[in-house]
Amino acid sequence: MSSRLITTWSEYDSAVEEILELSRNSLLIFDRDLAPLKLEQPERIVALRRLLSSQQDGRRLTVVVQQPDFVRQRSPQLMNLLALHAPAMSIIHSPPHLDRLKDCLLIADGRQLLVRFHQDQPRARVIVDDARECAPYLLRFDEILGEGGTPLSSITLGL
Repeated sequence: MSSRLITTWSEYDSAVEEILELSRNSLLIFDRDLAPLKLEQPERIVALRRLLSSQQDGRRLTVVVQQPDFVRQRSPQLMNLLALHAPAMSIIHSPPHLDRLKDCLLIADGRQLLVRFHQDQPRARVIVDDARECAPYLLRFDEILGEGGTPLSSITLGL
């Protein structure tokens, strides 16, 4: 069990990598637009694919974004994962009243956490292998998810 504070973007980037590598069964993400997480990087897509392709029951990737345009326009690999693993993966555009929230969450298996305190700053906290310390953030994510939203589709509709 460990916890540490992060103050730079490079530390934040390393912590994202660490949490993704530790995720085995579930990954919960709340972010403004996913850009700082750099999920399109090859090693991160591999980690997400590994999570979604595992044979474990209950595997899950749930993403809640406040601004979905970045995901739709600049995350083709993530949208491809959504198309391939739709039952186990969802991306939800949060309702407008949640735009006032400024923190960002990355929670793996309910035991690992990366929380950025303000979406415009790298200042964050990493928790590894501590379900008790992660519990309040899981509750927060569940409350955010409970507010509803619009699921993103991997299918582009057109004429």
